[in-house]
Amino acid sequence: MDCPNCHTYNPDERTVCWRCDKPLPRPQPPKKKQASSQQWLYILIAVMVILMLANMCGLPQLLTPKPGLIP
Repeated sequence: MDCPNCHTYNPDERTVCWRCDKPLPRPQPPKKKQASSQQWLYILIAVMVILMLANMCGLPQLLTPKPGLIP
């Protein structure tokens, strides 16, 4: 962390600047990023495209049993 008074680097565990002896602000904990609605929209679109491609490639016909093959 840099001292806001003299702009000298100080390790995070220090509470007072080693050069100017002014108190240092407490380090802020990193904020967790929340998934935005835009990210969820992209995920939903990607899933829809994958499902449409699977449907166009004949995946449902491959998964349904053919008549006569089941005893």
